[in-house]
Amino acid sequence: MRTSRSLPDGTWSVQTVKGNDSGRSYICPGCGRDVNAASSHIVAWRQEARHGIEIGVESRRHWHSRCFDRFR
Repeated sequence: MRTSRSLPDGTWSVQTVKGNDSGRSYICPGCGRDVNAASSHIVAWRQEARHGIEIGVESRRHWHSRCFDRFR
């Protein structure tokens, strides 16, 4: 389920992703380590930055859940 979070650096869309067998891996922007698609993680992107500048889904990133909670 996708939710919105208002954070100091803008409004974020946040979605928890269940692990899957796609074989993909991503780099977590919080810690710089691999996020394996086989593990549950968060996909998040800013809906808009400060001053109302829209950013959107093309900026989505895959985060470890604990990293997103710590850095956002």
